[in-house]
Amino acid sequence: MTTDVQTKKDAYKRGEEQGRADALAGKPYADPPRDGARGEKDHYANGYDWGYEQGRAQNEQGQPPVREDQDQKLDLVVWQEGGVEDAPGGLGTTLNVCVRTPNWSETVDAGEREHVFTAPTGFRWNGTVGAQYKRMNQTTGGSLPPVRAEVSDDGRTLTFTYHVHLNTSDQDKDCIVYTCGLEAVDGAPLGRHTDGVAQVGTAPPAKLKAEVIEDED
Repeated sequence: MTTDVQTKKDAYKRGEEQGRADALAGKPYADPPRDGARGEKDHYANGYDWGYEQGRAQNEQGQPPVREDQDQKLDLVVWQEGGVEDAPGGLGTTLNVCVRTPNWSETVDAGEREHVFTAPTGFRWNGTVGAQYKRMNQTTGGSLPPVRAEVSDDGRTLTFTYHVHLNTSDQDKDCIVYTCGLEAVDGAPLGRHTDGVAQVGTAPPAKLKAEVIEDED
């Protein structure tokens, strides 16, 4: 393993441990800075996000899960994994939306649910969505059917229906990750925009964030 790869793995681990510690201590989410270089700083921030969600789950243990029907709130936690950025006219990027149960371990089969993701200001979806399961040990699993998504005329809204199930077998453990193609639009205001929304069925919505940066070319 090269020194650079090991440094990134160490940074991710430090971030994960700090995020978990902050959540367990009841501290607010710190939103660690990112520089978009996919180096030590970004890996630390991504690890922090993952650890903070694990800590939140540990804090919520002991609260009995509520099993709801189609018209009531789903007992699921939705969040964005990591930070993303793109420049208008750039190569585009991907945004990960994660879904888990409150304590990571409850068995849930919610059936087919509508997913509606609204892109942050200055961004649009390109219509590509991939789904996989991500385990707490960072491994991935599950052979999932393709996601058939539709994008609104302005590109801001991504909609699809998908079968949401977690911890029903060895193949769907811990959390679902939807990887969605995203790109900055021409004329988008520079800076970080936090007004995106991820809605999965009737589960509480999550905020989506992305940063518009200058094109270095």
